[in-house]
Amino acid sequence: MMGGPSERSEKLFYVGLSLEDRVPRDHRLRAIDGALDFGFVRAEVAHLYGDNGHVSLDPAMALRMMLLVYLEGVRSEREFMRQLPMRLDWLWFCRLDLDSAIPDHSVLSKARRRWGEELFGKVFARVLEACDRAGLVGGKTVHADSTLLKASADREGRISRKLWEQMENGLRPDEPEAKADLDQDDTPGPTLPGCGAASPARSDRAKLNRMLVSPVDPDAATHTRQGVGTMLGYRDHRLTDDERGIIIATHVTPADGDDGAQLPVLLERMADELGRRPGEVTGDSQYGTRSNYDYCERRGIRPYLKKRRGKDTPRVSWLRLLRRGCNPGRAIRLMGRRRCVGEGSFAEAHSRMDHWRCRWRKRWRVQIQAYLVAIVQNIKKLARSRRQAAGGTAAVPSTCTYKVLLAQGLR
Repeated sequence: MMGGPSERSEKLFYVGLSLEDRVPRDHRLRAIDGALDFGFVRAEVAHLYGDNGHVSLDPAMALRMMLLVYLEGVRSEREFMRQLPMRLDWLWFCRLDLDSAIPDHSVLSKARRRWGEELFGKVFARVLEACDRAGLVGGKTVHADSTLLKASADREGRISRKLWEQMENGLRPDEPEAKADLDQDDTPGPTLPGCGAASPARSDRAKLNRMLVSPVDPDAATHTRQGVGTMLGYRDHRLTDDERGIIIATHVTPADGDDGAQLPVLLERMADELGRRPGEVTGDSQYGTRSNYDYCERRGIRPYLKKRRGKDTPRVSWLRLLRRGCNPGRAIRLMGRRRCVGEGSFAEAHSRMDHWRCRWRKRWRVQIQAYLVAIVQNIKKLARSRRQAAGGTAAVPSTCTYKVLLAQGLR
């Protein structure tokens, strides 16, 4: 017997409705929720809040929302807040109910500004420590790589750096101090921590960035790349573990930052966070500098780095230029692994989390974005390993097949 047409009627009260029952037991957000206790952030930021006034959003809830934006690939936090009431699983993960008030998207930007870059670095370190305890970090072989992020600024809006500095200092062009600055020769702009000096190949680009600056995002640098053109942007430098693709370190510089100068920075951060250094490191020709070879030799690390070509470098295979103790066959295999693990990590971030563009301006905000993306990628692997362990299945070993590795990261 066929039922009659159904009509939707508004109900004032729902009896027996629970979000806990509506979210399946095998939902991935349950595994992520159990992978890390987000409550620790309250103690970390307690000193940043006063004793009276308006009550802020729970810091743990704000962090959950920030991570969920990247976990679900939502384009903006404004769009996330618009979709939040329609997603029962999101409400459950954020500890909200059907009748809970949805906060404005601005509370997340206020929280980021209040917390600062250091807090997100601590969250990243906490997730990395959990991955290490779970046995996901081998720590023997690491891969160094970087990606270019498009800044939220138009290169056509660049102005003279001298003029921008005068405006920032509140000087008029006719004042003596301003005229003295204009009469000086070109000097380098402000150097950001860990950016390093420009290589000879980047000298023209560095000179251009000393002359021009974007007033809306002064930390961004001009970069020209074949197939992309000229743009303002940043670079996200990463150190990725070979075992399961866990991101060990991430560091953001302007787009003209030399990749080779960041390798010691990344390796030192690994030593600070994990308490140990790798046995070998891989990198393309951007990392094959003499200073990096000397650094690895002092630290007892085998540098499987393609030697950076110079005018006097003979046109021979990079395998013949390997340092003593490095096996050519091992070098070929590790370069293939780097393409799968290191570049595959960025491929997931680009395709799933829009990590090819900067959502915010200023370097410290872009660094927070890099932290959030790396946290989400690491915690997904941690949650998957816990789910596999709970189901009694062995962890899926890493594979040198790019598509398989990328599919594992996107599950």
